[in-house]
Amino acid sequence: MAMPKSKQIKINNLEMAYGSFVVMRDLNFIVEAGKVTVIMGGSGCGKSTLLRHMIGLHEPSKGSILYGDMNFTAASEKEQDEMKQRFGVLYQGGALWSSMTLEENISLPLQTYTKLKPDEIRDVVSLKLSLVGLSGFEEFLPGQLSGGMRKRAALARAIALDPDFLFLDEPSAGLDPVTSKRLDELILQLRDTLGATIVVVSHELASIFAIADHAIYLDAISKRMTAQGLPTKLKADVTDSGVREFLSRGSSSLTSTGRD
Repeated sequence: MAMPKSKQIKINNLEMAYGSFVVMRDLNFIVEAGKVTVIMGGSGCGKSTLLRHMIGLHEPSKGSILYGDMNFTAASEKEQDEMKQRFGVLYQGGALWSSMTLEENISLPLQTYTKLKPDEIRDVVSLKLSLVGLSGFEEFLPGQLSGGMRKRAALARAIALDPDFLFLDEPSAGLDPVTSKRLDELILQLRDTLGATIVVVSHELASIFAIADHAIYLDAISKRMTAQGLPTKLKADVTDSGVREFLSRGSSSLTSTGRD
């Protein structure tokens, strides 16, 4: 099976379950190519679970996930592994190896999936660190960095292979407002420079309004997606009380970009 050229993701009738316990059902939405789509909702609604399904860590109980015209769900293990090389993932905790320097951490996917020579890998590592504002930190260990710097270093590793699809699980979690805002700006910069399709799991309202080209809302009670669209429009127009309440928390202190 040829790898898809399109950077669009399509979720069709997806159901996520652990045994007989259904987490979410009847999920249908499109992640547009080259845009930032935010998966939002309250704690425990299945946001991170959905992301793990999208990157192939979990198998859906029903439905399918398509990358372009490729049915990722029905693909063979070999085809899925090949597709995953086009993914970049930032996990909640960053998932950097604590005993390895930033250069060694970011070099790992390059050593595994490319035929670059050691000096070429070093050049790529330096470039990726510069993109996230960490030039000169190659020899630092993760434990020597602040929380925000560790997130940026993990993001540098996530973009090491110039991914077509970038998945970020709660990137702003645990960060102060100023650091979170800088990370939001970096995400938008990467969208524009890489041209990647970006999926972000978040419950941080300031980040959602700042970065989302599109958002979907997962409702833990109905176990369904109950709204989707540009967050500013959802806040103004949505009739679902759960979505309106979620998007109105602390609204007086928020400013939005108003992007379509």
